[in-house]
Amino acid sequence: MSYKICKQTDDCIVLQDTGGIIDFIFGIVLASLGAGVIYLGWFGYQDTGELLMPLIIALVGCCFFFPVFKVNRLVIDAVNKKIIKTKSWFGITTNKEVVTNRSLSLLEMSGFTSGEVEAFFDSTERARHHYSLKFYSYPEWNLLIRSFPTMLDIALFIEQHFDTELALVVQHKRHKFSAKGLLKNHQKTPLPNDSIIKETGFQQLTISAAKGGVIGQRIVAVSIIFWAVMTSVFLLYLSEMEGFIYIPFAVQQLIAFIIVSGLSYISINSSVSTRLKIDHGNLIVKTSVFGVRKYPLSEVIGVVNVAKITYLITRQGSEQLAYKIPTKYSYAIHSWLMSYLKR
Repeated sequence: MSYKICKQTDDCIVLQDTGGIIDFIFGIVLASLGAGVIYLGWFGYQDTGELLMPLIIALVGCCFFFPVFKVNRLVIDAVNKKIIKTKSWFGITTNKEVVTNRSLSLLEMSGFTSGEVEAFFDSTERARHHYSLKFYSYPEWNLLIRSFPTMLDIALFIEQHFDTELALVVQHKRHKFSAKGLLKNHQKTPLPNDSIIKETGFQQLTISAAKGGVIGQRIVAVSIIFWAVMTSVFLLYLSEMEGFIYIPFAVQQLIAFIIVSGLSYISINSSVSTRLKIDHGNLIVKTSVFGVRKYPLSEVIGVVNVAKITYLITRQGSEQLAYKIPTKYSYAIHSWLMSYLKR
């Protein structure tokens, strides 16, 4: 279960948690069980033909577990300086908790991963990233958030409208959510200048998350493109030799071209290293062939590693820079960026 933003204005953010997959499956089981017993009772397969208990079972399954009936909401009201958490079934609020501006002392952001062991042994599985918001208040809340951008939006909104501190947990250590606070032990980390991170120009930093650095990324990309081209040529040649007439040869060529072009674009795009460049008071971030974004330096907060993903965080949103690089590189990137930020 985790919250996502369903409505956002200048004065209010509404988060909604509609439950997880386990709740949904359990609800289906209960509702199906109740419907099945109702069916048996209706056609007289039970001795008493009792329908009340099966109906209750079905309704309980729907009421407590179906997202359409069970709604958890969190309303952040900037006008009244309140955060209201409610639980409701069938539109009827059954539980309501309120945190006021005075009783909220700290908002802590953190991230963690799960399923890494399964992903290591099975390439079809993926590690899952989770994000959490902890409200140090009375009552105290721990909320799971759908994504890092969602968590960042909530934190920046609360920072703007509430009198509270923000903190970010990195490697089990709490950091103040500011440019200086994200430094390691409040000291700058020098650039390693190795195959992962190096200065490649004037006020320009290149980040390569692949083993072997930029050269390794390009070798992998060229290998994939070569494999795609050779496989397509072989299949076209084989189909012509075998007299494959079900699909016209021109269509086969078009399909081969689309496949090769798609794989080539994906390979080239993945081989492009992330670049950070300072230019006329702006931070230019290039993460792909066509993915270029510009952020005013006055809006940039810094770089941080959360749930093994390195993010650039700004007041306009976040940008993913790299995945699964050691945290020391995130500190180094942030330290490099700090010298250009207004303190």
